[in-house]
Order: sequence, then C-alpha cells, then structure tokens
Amino acid sequence: MKIKICSAGNCYYKKPEIEGIEFERCGCLGYCGFGPIGIIDSKIIPINTSLLKQLKENPNVIQNVESLNFDKDNKILMRNNDTIDPENIDTYVSVGGFKGLLKALEMDPDSIIEEIERSGLRGRGGAGFPTHKKMQMVKTEDQTPKYVVANLEEGEVASFNNTILAESNPFSIIEGMIIAAYAVGASKGFIFVNHKAKIALKRLQKAIDQAKQKRYLGQIKEGFSFDIEIRRSPSAYIAGEETAMLEVIEGKKAFPRNKPPFPVSKGLFKKPTLINNVETLAAIPYIILYGSDFYRSFGTEGSYGTKMISLTGNVNNPCVNEIPFNTKIKDIIEKIGRGYRSKNKGFLIGGPSGGILAQEVEELEYNYDTISKTGGMVGSGGIYAIEESISIPELCWYLMKFFADESCGQCIPCRVGTKKLTEILDNFLKGRELPYNLDEISDFIMNVSLCGLGQAAPIPLLTAIKYFPEEFKQKISV
Repeated sequence: MKIKICSAGNCYYKKPEIEGIEFERCGCLGYCGFGPIGIIDSKIIPINTSLLKQLKENPNVIQNVESLNFDKDNKILMRNNDTIDPENIDTYVSVGGFKGLLKALEMDPDSIIEEIERSGLRGRGGAGFPTHKKMQMVKTEDQTPKYVVANLEEGEVASFNNTILAESNPFSIIEGMIIAAYAVGASKGFIFVNHKAKIALKRLQKAIDQAKQKRYLGQIKEGFSFDIEIRRSPSAYIAGEETAMLEVIEGKKAFPRNKPPFPVSKGLFKKPTLINNVETLAAIPYIILYGSDFYRSFGTEGSYGTKMISLTGNVNNPCVNEIPFNTKIKDIIEKIGRGYRSKNKGFLIGGPSGGILAQEVEELEYNYDTISKTGGMVGSGGIYAIEESISIPELCWYLMKFFADESCGQCIPCRVGTKKLTEILDNFLKGRELPYNLDEISDFIMNVSLCGLGQAAPIPLLTAIKYFPEEFKQKISV
C-alpha cells in the first residue's frame, strides 16, 4: 500500500513507521495542528500507527473516514502541494513547473516586468513594496554583474510560512528567481536561509542540483546564464533586514546599512541587487504562466493575489496555509483555524512588530489597507489569536524584550530605546505607572532608528494601549 504523506513542518518528524506501507512525499496541506497528514484514496486525513494497521488489514476502512478539505481553488503557491514531491523536480514539472520560465524566455524583459506590474504583486516580506518597481530599478542600472537575493531568514516569532513553502515546493522559488534574473539582467542568485531550517536547506540545495541537471540553471539561453547559491543566516532576527542580509552574505556582521544608496543600485558587493522575499519570487512563475488577470482574480485592489499565513495561538488548528487577500479574519479562524480553543480577546497581526488588536477586528477583511488602518500590518503573514487569560501588558513586555535582545546595537535609538521600553513595561508589571512621555519615547525610536527593527518595535505596545486601555490603567502586582 502506498500513502502520500505531508513531509513539511511537524508532519516530517511525526511520520509513523509500519511495515508493509510505502510512503510518498507531498507538501504541506494546511493541517499542521492535526499532523501528520496523509492522502489515501484522495482523502486527506490525520494518520497514526493504529489507523495504518487497520488499513493494512482492511483497505476498505478508509471509506468510513471523513476527509479534510484542501481548498485548491483558493490557492496559488500551495495549490499543487498534494501532488509535488519536494525532492523530485519531475513532480513539479508534471503540474506545469518551469512552463512559466519557458514562456518568460520567449518574452522581452520589459514585457515580463509589465506583466508583474499588471498583476499588482507586492512584496510579501513585510513592507508590501510593489515588486515591479524594484525590478525596473535594477534593470535600468548599467553596472554589472547584477544579483538576485531571495530572503528566507524568517527569524520572527511564530512565523513559519516561508520555511514551509521551501519545504513543500522549493522549485517555485528557484523558477521565480530565474525569471526575475532574466527580467533584470542578473547572472547570480543567492538564497539566504535561516540555519535552523534544516529541511528547507536540504530541499533547496537538492532543487538547485536537479534544476542544473535539467538545464534550468547554468547556460539557460544565448546571452543569459544564471546560477544560485545558498547562504546560511546566523539566525539573528536583524539578519533578515535586507541590507544586514547583504552584509552577512559578504562575510560581515549583520549590521544594517545606511540608506540611500538602496540595494537596487548599490547592493551585494556594491552592485545592483534585486532583493525579494521567497514568497514574492515564488508567485512570479504563476503570474507569467497564467497571466496577470488570473492573479488579480484573487484578492482586491491594492492587495491582489494570495498570502501565505502562519496562524497560531488560540485556535484548534495552528498551521501554515494560504488565503486569497480580502478573506474575512473570522473566516480564517473558522475555516482554517477550525475555531477558537477557548474564549478569545484579540489578535497580534503581522508578527512581533505587528499590531495587538481587539477582538472586533475579526469582522474585517485581511488586506494591506484594512489592516494598516487598524494600526497593525499584514507583515510577513503572522496571525496570533490571543486567548482571554493572556495579559496584554505581559505580551507587550515579551515582544519588547525580544526586540531589545535582537537589536544589533548599531544605532542608539533602537539599542537604548527598546531596552528602555522593556524596562518601562517591567516596572509597570511590578506596579508602577506608565510614564507620561511614553508616546514621545516611542516616536523617537520609530522615527530615528536606522532600520525596520527599531522603526516598528513600539507598534505592539502603542496598539495594545489603544485597543486594551483598561489593562494599562490597573497596576499589576508581581
């Protein structure tokens, strides 16, 4: 008997072993909280040793098991995860893999960038910058060589979607990098991967090796050659900042650079460099193959396409999944998270530097503009449901301590400011009042810090005070 089994994330480590049953790999199916997840007779089900023994004795047992829903129609990057073996490039090719590249090679670079512009694709790493603008800026630079750098550092608390993407479908990242390189005139690429993401590292390297064997890398077309190397991150949160990442790839310490100049003109080794999150790059092959209209059929104006999310906290199915932009947050909780485990009081949306928002935001649509108006951000796709018993000031203290610990220390506003806010919250939890000039301290950190870490660090605290003022009026004794 052969059974397909998710080989990403927790499922990879939980796979049961039973004699007489052969497993085939597939990607994440979005049910991490119920893993390991298998596909048997087209049914998607949690599997365990007991069930497998029953199936071995009587395969008809599967008829009595209810299947989980894998919503292919509302996915792009995860759409073929039930088919693709992340260690076998032929399975990716069988579902249309590298057809986007072949189509792109018949187009001129300007047409590729124009198609990306029409799609409305924005950077999925956090800032949401229009992808085509970066590509156009790199393309117009005269200096060579040019580089493409894919960011998979993902050092944020409770963010896993980039890693799961690489563990499930590394080939889409490779194909996206090649198309982007062709469009901007780059000859070399680097994938910057958190050193803790061991499965992702292994599969990305295997995907690169197989792409070379199939001649998708190397000398691809007359006048265009492109190769990719992997560089490991030291697993410092600050290393995910784009210019700090470049410093690490160059063999230096993870210190952000002053900007301008920006990486599009003076990036890696002071050459023009296109930097994108891996999720952004992985979307490019689908946009080129199926067209911008297909991509724009998902989401809404200003937030077209889909977004991979890391849904964690007070839900029955903490998981990585993919949703069309403009999905109501309540639907994300109910349909993907399978509801709350217990009474919920709010959300942390956008990762550790996102907004701590009230429960009422579950009625809002998940898109860049709507979430931004709340004071939060889509960010890297983190959605953390906050259980009622959690103290909001304590949550703020934990997040601020994270920023203080992860600050590179290069600039004073961030180095001193994050520690100051951590100290203020620590004192508050011990019964002292918040200082009258808290807004002034926060504004200074956000406006003067060198990079995004300091610029966003006060956001959780400021939004928490806005949406949960009652929890900041009472002193809490330790």
